[in-house]
Amino acid sequence: MGLFKKILWRAIPLGIPLSWLQLTGEKKRFYVALAGITFAVAMMLFQMGLRAALFKQVIAPIALLNADLVVVGSHYEYFGVGRGFPDIRLDQAYALDSVEYATPLKLGTMSFKNVDTGQERDIFAIAYDPSKKTFLPKDINSGNEALKKRGSILFDKLSREQYGEVERAFLKNPHLETEVGGKRVKIEGLVEIGATFAADGNVLMSIQTFDEMWSAPKCVVNVGVIKLKDGFDAKEEVQKLKKILPSDVSVMTKQQFIDKERDYWDKRTPIGFVISASMAVAIFVGAIIVYQILYTDVTDHLPEYATLKAIGFDDKFFISVIFQESLILSVLGFIPGSAIAALLYYATREIANMPTYLTFTNLSIVFLLTVFMCASAGLLATRKLRAANPADIF
Repeated sequence: MGLFKKILWRAIPLGIPLSWLQLTGEKKRFYVALAGITFAVAMMLFQMGLRAALFKQVIAPIALLNADLVVVGSHYEYFGVGRGFPDIRLDQAYALDSVEYATPLKLGTMSFKNVDTGQERDIFAIAYDPSKKTFLPKDINSGNEALKKRGSILFDKLSREQYGEVERAFLKNPHLETEVGGKRVKIEGLVEIGATFAADGNVLMSIQTFDEMWSAPKCVVNVGVIKLKDGFDAKEEVQKLKKILPSDVSVMTKQQFIDKERDYWDKRTPIGFVISASMAVAIFVGAIIVYQILYTDVTDHLPEYATLKAIGFDDKFFISVIFQESLILSVLGFIPGSAIAALLYYATREIANMPTYLTFTNLSIVFLLTVFMCASAGLLATRKLRAANPADIF
């Protein structure tokens, strides 16, 4: 018990929770500080969740590929944009004994007629050879046989609402028809891919159906999907394939392809900068509010602090009191801020169909940022106190 008292005395030398009394002495000021921190926490968490969801969306179609290696044209920018490359490059890939199959993807944006209103809106078309297991999900593979029929498509039910209530209409009428690229098509099934930055929705079709709608040369493809036989290392096979294929194509592993796609949207578009800037603004606003509150608190109680300083309390004590106040504000602001972020995540999932979720990693990062923000503001607020001379105050 004696040890506990000794520790307690070191932590709270005056025997009372001075930091708590200081903070709650002015209720209005205390609530303003909490509101500022709550805002900063909610903004940081929401921006981090939004960033993760956006990048998860842009790589969603790529993540579904049943690929070990990926081939794209040398001028490839992002999924759906690029000059493509001759399909003969995929035939050349069979020079490696490790290749089980190499199959093409053709990508393009076409008009889709709303199944309810008849209005046309662009949709992203992904064409592949349905005789190959090009994708991983069962819902896509179960529709491969249907896509072998000309004029058949699979519709992404995670597409945005601009295309009509396709899922509801399809469940009512499994022979649902509409127009894609000005051609009559039959919707043979529903799949889950998700909207991206580049597209509000997706449809899957065979390359044969795609070629009937698209005016580009038939021998040009956008992405090559290569599946290796068991027991071969993807990184080693990439190096071998680079030596075989000419410079008009780039070869990479599936993970490198995903990283390339994410880096494009993060570094070559304003999206990454805007989200990072929003987080910086949230931290700055929160820090300014905390600094003003703590500075005012120090100024109002300067005579009391000076008395403590005159009887022997050093600067470490005052810094510890302000740091305790900062920690209290961090914790009490973090809890409602996290709750607000969770509500924003839920609204974003329901309204925009974006995969925004609270994660332990994001919560940990934002909590540490919040403590750092409050502690930094608190240390700045003690400058006047540390420089004060008790004799001058009295």
